[in-house]
Amino acid sequence: MFFPTPKQMKTIEANSEKNGVSCGQLMDRAGEAVTLLIYKISRERDLSSGVVFICGSGNNGGDGFVAARLLAESGIPITVVLACGDPSTELAGKAYCELGGMAGMEVLDLNDSTEKIYERLEKAAVIVDAVFGTGMHGFLPPQVKACFAHAEKCEAVKIAADVPSGGDCLRGTAAEGTLKCNYTVTFGYKKVGMLSEPLSGYCGEIIVADIGITDKCCDEIEYLPELYEKKSVRELFPKRPRSCYKGDFGRLLNISGCASMSGAALLSTSAALRSGAGLVTLASTSKVIDRIASAVPEATYLPLEADKKGAIAENTSDIILKALKNKTAVSVGCGLSVTDGTRTVVKKVIKSADCPIILDADGINCIVDNIDIIRNTKNKLIITPHIGELARLGAVNSEIAAADRLTLAVNIAREYGAVVVAKGVPTFVVGQGKAYVIPAGNPGLARGGSGDVLTGIIASLAAQGFDPLDAAAAGVFLHGAAADAAAAELTEVCMLPSDVIRCLSAVFKKLNR
Repeated sequence: MFFPTPKQMKTIEANSEKNGVSCGQLMDRAGEAVTLLIYKISRERDLSSGVVFICGSGNNGGDGFVAARLLAESGIPITVVLACGDPSTELAGKAYCELGGMAGMEVLDLNDSTEKIYERLEKAAVIVDAVFGTGMHGFLPPQVKACFAHAEKCEAVKIAADVPSGGDCLRGTAAEGTLKCNYTVTFGYKKVGMLSEPLSGYCGEIIVADIGITDKCCDEIEYLPELYEKKSVRELFPKRPRSCYKGDFGRLLNISGCASMSGAALLSTSAALRSGAGLVTLASTSKVIDRIASAVPEATYLPLEADKKGAIAENTSDIILKALKNKTAVSVGCGLSVTDGTRTVVKKVIKSADCPIILDADGINCIVDNIDIIRNTKNKLIITPHIGELARLGAVNSEIAAADRLTLAVNIAREYGAVVVAKGVPTFVVGQGKAYVIPAGNPGLARGGSGDVLTGIIASLAAQGFDPLDAAAAGVFLHGAAADAAAAELTEVCMLPSDVIRCLSAVFKKLNR
């Protein structure tokens, strides 16, 4: 299941034309899909008071014109409101011309007949928003905003054609004055912005209409967001042979923790072990290891000297690099803190590691002043930033990063050849030309330590030999599914990151692994 961006959707529609389904046919089928929903509504709601179509001048307006014509042919009173003047595209113009002279059809211009239009809205059984579609970004024109405000007060069922006008189908934002709809009939695919608040809240029930676009039209589109599902995870985990031993399931070096954040070392190490890694070694200060060793007896430990702040000292780099030589993955950053010493350690690990590297939290913060260092990681780097860290990696402010995590993550993945886990709702995992959408998880994860658990899971899978993209995507899925299990047992308020680790067993049981 794909979730295109508006730009990708234009490419898909162009590919459809090449594959034998013209843009005109797509418009006709889009209009038919809106009509079909209105017919279903008519089973419970009398349409004799009329249906009002608020139409823009582009092809989204054309979708509305097609639906208006089909309903008028059935004898339903129709009012078409030209919200932005006459049609401006050839397809919309053709659909508009077909309305001419139809019985029961009234066409009104929003700039000339405001009072009459508002009367029609108040009486209407159904109001359809077909003004801007997926191409909208920025502000609604004042006349459209005022019309929507009046429509909002009416008792009619509100339907959006493709997306509520004012909604940004890339970022998931909604302009002030966007009409809150009961239904959205979206064409071909649900758009990626519809997965995020606030836009998802304006869509109402989303109906994905098949208008003849095939998945073949999506071939060779890089970073086309795709739903990551349980089936994908199950296929990655082979049944373990009875003759296996611990070395078969990887050797992870986890470099994490400092005096003030020893819990991060505990959580990431425990999560890695619970996710199936054969051998996990925690490299941290002696104080951190003394605090947590009894809670994780299954791990091995590499005690390191601490600096005056309780972080890993700079002179420990050679010890860490020696320990790294036989490892199948290394994770670095959970609770590490940012000091001259940790910056040195992180940069030397990135330069020296031949195995997959999972960079999280302070591991990311330690290299933002020299991000070019990650260019030489040979496509083995997984970065797991939250919005603030993503902003620092992309050299933008947090507001920009929050508004468009997907584009920023794709840009970083393209530029540096890394796999980027852009944490949020949903989480995007991008790299190697692919983009996965993973909606698992819940607000109970909004707690310190949740990211450490995720890093441990991803690092464990990478150590077991998973491709970096697979390790990241499967790790996010498992983390979210375990969080949902923890919330079901304990509630979102009471669940803790340690409960997520405990609930991993239930998730693996469902996967039959």
